[in-house]
Amino acid sequence: FLSVSFMSQLLSSQSFVKKIVECEETEELQKLEQRLLEEVLHYINTVASSVEGNVDKPTAKFWRVLLNKSYDMLDKVNALLPTETFIPVIRGLMTNQLPSVRRKAMDLLNNKVQQRTRWQKSQILQLLELVPELIAIVQCRRKEEEEEQAINRQTALFSLKLLCKGFGTENPVPFVPVLKTAIDLISSEKEEKNVMGSALLCIAEVTCTLKAQAIPQLPRLMPALLKTLKNKKELVSNEIYLLSAITALLKVAETLPHFLSPYLLDCLLQVVRLEKTVVEFGPSSQISLRITSLKTILATRLAPRILLPAVTKCYSEVANTRKNCLGPLMNILKEHIVGMEKEHLISHQSELTAFFMKALDFRTEHAQDDLEEVGKTEAYIIDCLISMVMKLSEASFRPLFFKLFDWSKTESTLKDRLLTFHRIADCIADKLKGLFTLFAGHLVKPFAETMNQVNISKTDEAFFDSENSTEKSCLLLQFTIDCLHKLFLFDTQKFLSKERAETLMMPLVDQLENMLGGDEKFQERVTAHLIPCIAQFSVAMADDSLWKPLNYHILLKMRHTSPKVRFAALLALVEVAQKLKENYLILLPESIPFLAELMEDECEEVEQQCQKTIQQLEVILGEPLQSYF
Repeated sequence: FLSVSFMSQLLSSQSFVKKIVECEETEELQKLEQRLLEEVLHYINTVASSVEGNVDKPTAKFWRVLLNKSYDMLDKVNALLPTETFIPVIRGLMTNQLPSVRRKAMDLLNNKVQQRTRWQKSQILQLLELVPELIAIVQCRRKEEEEEQAINRQTALFSLKLLCKGFGTENPVPFVPVLKTAIDLISSEKEEKNVMGSALLCIAEVTCTLKAQAIPQLPRLMPALLKTLKNKKELVSNEIYLLSAITALLKVAETLPHFLSPYLLDCLLQVVRLEKTVVEFGPSSQISLRITSLKTILATRLAPRILLPAVTKCYSEVANTRKNCLGPLMNILKEHIVGMEKEHLISHQSELTAFFMKALDFRTEHAQDDLEEVGKTEAYIIDCLISMVMKLSEASFRPLFFKLFDWSKTESTLKDRLLTFHRIADCIADKLKGLFTLFAGHLVKPFAETMNQVNISKTDEAFFDSENSTEKSCLLLQFTIDCLHKLFLFDTQKFLSKERAETLMMPLVDQLENMLGGDEKFQERVTAHLIPCIAQFSVAMADDSLWKPLNYHILLKMRHTSPKVRFAALLALVEVAQKLKENYLILLPESIPFLAELMEDECEEVEQQCQKTIQQLEVILGEPLQSYF
């Protein structure tokens, strides 16, 4: 312990360091320094094994302190070496018999490369001469010391990565064999996972640095890289390995996006699959962030003529087998469309339209599946379609919209397309706002018919032919009412003519007695969707000759046999009055007798609601109404 402490002090004492500096750097001195480093490393090894051997003994602490002192001594020896000496000494140590000495030598090299920022040309050339030696360590596979050796090979790969990062841009040639060696590693079946992880990170760095010089290696690199990503079990069980594989693919895609086309379909398949796999790591984890970057590169760095056919093929492959991958795929396409140049969009519009026509049949093709799941996937497809719609001119959107309209009517058996179309119409109305009224004229009659066809107070026939017909009808009705509500809300161009208002009036008001889906569903639909729609309808028609019939039809519902319908009619009446404000005064005389009837209603809830309605009307109109009753 004393002699080690003495060595540490001696090697860092000013007088000793001064003598070393004044001394000529001869070959003899270099050999002595290498021997000293070797001895220190051997000694550290011996002490380390004693630390392990005495863990449970009272001397454990002493051994630990001695080990720290020995490391201190190693740092002092290292600090004495000028860089010109340091590199050959390290080179000598890298061929030492003991694996631990070889590893420590590489650690010393890594620290030096990371700490120093300025190197002379001669020193850089000396460092580059270490590359073949490091490759030899990576390739070395001796049987006797598997674990030691795996760690050494990882360290060597890390050294190569650091050397490439520091000096590869200026001197790419020595690193081509590094890339080849790393590809050999990831191509082999039996390779140790941690070594493979290091090889993948090395590939990421070297590809980034070599750029065009890495292109000849792609036919070997890409299949091997995509193969590692296919093995899901291994990836998920080893987070660092997964991160390394994703990083490698990200760097290759970032550096050489234009050379990916032969492997693009496989890349897309792996990326959309991985996005679902990495959900458990959370959105802010390194893995998720890199997957997001990778998606952005695939979406923004490739020409439409290359990406669109690959997306179409990828869709066909995952549509039936891995439905949950469609969301990520649609997000890639959406990002691509958003960034597309106008002339590209025009030239690829027919190809995109054909793709969406196929993708929008997703609901029809999965008519028996869980409605909520199908709805989630369809939302991604529609969202992607809307991103294209928002970039089209009126002239190019009109034929697309009518093509979708015709498409929704062509499939007679299941009618699921109608559900999809009404949902698209609702989403487009939300995005285009007032502009949508330019195209929506053709929807008025079909929407009115649809509302009648799913109104169970008017028909006993189920609208859809599947087991979950009622749920589908509820959805269809909701999309229809919501779309109409938006049309009325954004109508500044007198879209709602007298004729259209008359077409929609009865189908809409009759929904107040449509018990489709049972009581709970009825109440939710009436309060959240139907009544706001009817109220906005009254605003949009802006015509007292139409208000009268609308008000009268609502009043007639107050004489319905079901108390739930009478209750809903009261809610609708207040909502309409709220919108029309003082204009409602002309409709009041007609409403009083109906309200008087409900004051005496046999259902207590309706009676209470009627009193509440009268109070609300007094507030809205600013007149006392009690004297009328």
